[in-house]
Amino acid sequence: MDLTAAAACLPPAIAALLALALVAAVLPAGTRARSVSYGAAAAASAVMVALSLAVLAGAAPVAFSWGAVLGFSLIDVRIDSLGAVFVLMLGLVGTVASVYAIGYAPHPDASGAHDAPVRWADPVLAAYPVFLGSMFLVFGAADLVAFLIAWEAMAVASAALVVGGRPTPGQARAGYLYLVLTHLATGALVVAFAVAAAAGGTALDGLPAVARSMSGPTRDLLFVLLAVGFATKAGAVPLHVWLPRAHPVAPSPVSALMSGVMVKAGIYGLVRFVLVGLGPGPEWWGMVVLAIGTVSAVLGVLYALMEHDLKRLLAYSTIENVGIVLIGVGTAMLAQAAGLPSLATLALAAALLHALNHAAIKGLLFMAAGSIAQAAGTRDLNRLGGLWRGMPVTALAFGVGAAAMAGVPLLGGFAGEWLTFQALLGVAASGGVSAEVRSVLLLAAGGLALAAALALATFVKATGTGFLALPRSQPAALAREPARAMVWATAALAGVCVAMGLAAAPIAGVLAGAAGPLLGVLGGAEPAGLVLGGPGGAGYGPLAVAVVLGVVFAVVGLAGRRGRSVRRVPTWTCGISPEPSFEYTATGYAKLLRLYFGPVLRPQREVEVELHPGTPFPRAVRYRGGARHLIDERLYVPLHRAAVAAAQLARRIQNGSLQLYLAYTVIALVVLLLVARP
Repeated sequence: MDLTAAAACLPPAIAALLALALVAAVLPAGTRARSVSYGAAAAASAVMVALSLAVLAGAAPVAFSWGAVLGFSLIDVRIDSLGAVFVLMLGLVGTVASVYAIGYAPHPDASGAHDAPVRWADPVLAAYPVFLGSMFLVFGAADLVAFLIAWEAMAVASAALVVGGRPTPGQARAGYLYLVLTHLATGALVVAFAVAAAAGGTALDGLPAVARSMSGPTRDLLFVLLAVGFATKAGAVPLHVWLPRAHPVAPSPVSALMSGVMVKAGIYGLVRFVLVGLGPGPEWWGMVVLAIGTVSAVLGVLYALMEHDLKRLLAYSTIENVGIVLIGVGTAMLAQAAGLPSLATLALAAALLHALNHAAIKGLLFMAAGSIAQAAGTRDLNRLGGLWRGMPVTALAFGVGAAAMAGVPLLGGFAGEWLTFQALLGVAASGGVSAEVRSVLLLAAGGLALAAALALATFVKATGTGFLALPRSQPAALAREPARAMVWATAALAGVCVAMGLAAAPIAGVLAGAAGPLLGVLGGAEPAGLVLGGPGGAGYGPLAVAVVLGVVFAVVGLAGRRGRSVRRVPTWTCGISPEPSFEYTATGYAKLLRLYFGPVLRPQREVEVELHPGTPFPRAVRYRGGARHLIDERLYVPLHRAAVAAAQLARRIQNGSLQLYLAYTVIALVVLLLVARP
């Protein structure tokens, strides 16, 4: 059996395993039924990994049909090289998150910090396999109608998992906001798809030909609608407000899937429908995407640096990394418009590489955050500290993910950013772009550099204040590793992150081979400079560097230990025993940068001084600092007020009076007669 025939046998296995997970999820609550459901979901995700690797290894695109009803195919699916990249993300994170959920469900959160598996064990868990299956269909839908069906199923299933069966007020608000914005995105997509279907059909393969037959204004309208729809799902600024509210309150396995994979559905849509479907467009298309990506990267990491709730910090970090991916996509669009196919392939390969690495890294970090919340009873970095003593495996895994997310070389996050820089500077240095485009590209490169530096500060803060020094609360001091399945899953994904960083060069080559044909590069040939460790390339061979550094550290370590004994002594603090109050808190660590970026962050602080009774001497000082979210205040709060005012007006109009309704009818009839008269 050849590779293509073997790949064609895998979709029925995925469908059967997800059906088993769904059936087990709706059975009466019990540990065994939940374990069967999560185990089947993990197996289905593992088969997705096998399917995607087979397609990327050279198998022909896998086409099949799901949901035949009365002889008609409800959803036609075709997994090609682009879809396989995103299915690989889903399979990797879905496998590990499902295994993690086996241990996560029976262990309640001590803090009630919206991670409580009392809610995670509700019958709404049936939405979990639906969520996995719908994302798989989004990445493989072969026509516009199938895509919309899968897109809506993904939105509803994820909202159900965020809200849960017995939601807290915070969960309900986050779920409602998410539903409003995701249906705004769906509305934009429905209009765009209706225009495309009216022009020539619903098949995705025929979209490029349909786009070529459209007028310029129609293509511009389609671009705007598609950009709004997909940027909302991706969580790009200024359509990001749902993401830092929904992701933190979801159960941690769901947070891992939402931040690691679901937001990539927006990236997939932009690449599939804009970059490939609409084809080369005017320069302003790419400049818009590039600007959105740059602003998202900088603002996302700035707000992440200000956060002390660990899961909200990770959610804002997702906005930053979506921005980095959008920088790559926007650069590819500009290179495509300028007739630079090799540089367009480089930029798209960089975007796909960073998206793939981010999926694994952010899945790891959200699962580690869930373990911390259950073990320590809080996600507040100001109340953590010293967790490495009781949770060494989780601490090491989080450290690996944090280093990768901060762009430390030898890990995956660095490789994607490095290639993105190459693409930006390569297109800017070419003679095929205008001076305006060159300026925008250089500004984007500066924004990417700033975001990378701030990301390093963000994850130094998260790791240092969360895991090092002394515990700042009793629950943090008593925290221990959670269930074995959670520990194994977190450690396994940390190993995947390391392996992907060391194998960055071959992975980038495979992604370039997948991106090239999409952009008209025959055979998917690698552009100059893409081979990370080759002659004339980027000069970055992570595996070779890792081997050399390993040998150096081993030699230095053995030489340092020879003939010497290690003596441990207490930390010297001028004769005073070290106290947790001596340490930097997460708020204090970020204060200098909060003040430096004051014009953007508009910092707020509140100081409360408690005096000793009857004296002017302070007994306690409480400090609370934060940053204002100007986009929320200037854009969404006025929109909310306008919506409420419109609803109140409609309530007064719809007052239940039959006579008033008859008057409305007569007035409408008179207006129609006046308008329609010859």
